[in-house]
Amino acid sequence: MTPQATASVDTEIRAHEAECYAHFDARRIEDEVVVRSPVGRHLVRLQVFGDEHRNLPPILLLHGIGSMQVLAAPLLPYLRERRVIAVDWPGHGLSAPCMLPNGTDLRRFAVSVMDSLMDELGIHRVDLVGHSLGAQFSVYAALDLAAQVRRVVLLGAPGAAFDGAKPAHLMKILALPKVGARVLATHLTDGAFVRTNEAFVLGPGAFRDVPRAMITAGRLMASRPGNPESIASYFRNLIRGNRLRAGVAVSTDELARMSQPTMLAWGDDDAFHTAAAAAASIVAIRDCRLLRFPNAGHAPWLHNPRAVGLAVAEHIAP
Repeated sequence: MTPQATASVDTEIRAHEAECYAHFDARRIEDEVVVRSPVGRHLVRLQVFGDEHRNLPPILLLHGIGSMQVLAAPLLPYLRERRVIAVDWPGHGLSAPCMLPNGTDLRRFAVSVMDSLMDELGIHRVDLVGHSLGAQFSVYAALDLAAQVRRVVLLGAPGAAFDGAKPAHLMKILALPKVGARVLATHLTDGAFVRTNEAFVLGPGAFRDVPRAMITAGRLMASRPGNPESIASYFRNLIRGNRLRAGVAVSTDELARMSQPTMLAWGDDDAFHTAAAAAASIVAIRDCRLLRFPNAGHAPWLHNPRAVGLAVAEHIAP
């Protein structure tokens, strides 16, 4: 795809994002920063909601692997009193492509990106709200950047951070060299995008009550030039064969060192991990509150936005 064609796709994505955010009466400012990591420098797109709070740090909103920030739009009405910085991970959304070399230490990479991002923005402390892989990266940051993280919210199973997590079949396919990128680059209709994501990732009915613009923006971002190859490289560094790579999960001994008040919002029908199977990891966290949501999948706020939104707002309140 030519640069002109890519720019046209990006314009269309922004238009659908704007329509979705307007549906939730969420006003934003778009920004870009260059962050550093052990594998290079990365141009990262940010969307900033709300005004700076005098007494509370901003919220860093972190999406999952192969996902997008617009998915979290239903939570924004509950966070109006706070400044929210939604980050497109390198290689996702409208950030620049980022192909991670094989053997990349995902923990070191994620922590360095967040540390560099806060440095570039002049932020000394944050609250972290992460979904899926973004929740996994939030756990890493809570441990490795402890003084910079005040509170933590983990939405859905936190990637592969907890004991007992296993890669789903689709994840194994997406980790295959060349194959994963081709699958991710498949152009879908809005209907096929919904069916695929509900069947394999988010759970039945996840998109039932969202504006169509969210679906179209997500579909366009999924196959945007550079994103499929980038996203596949994350899977390759997460999974080897049928197993998670060594060092991806966080031991219960390490989780016991987490000092931040932590809340987990977990759907009972999460396709990737269950709260019951992850019990040892959950109870290891010193100050942890688990909220389970029946009939909800990997993104529980899509099934119950009010209950999840109110719980998140309460947890990160003063």
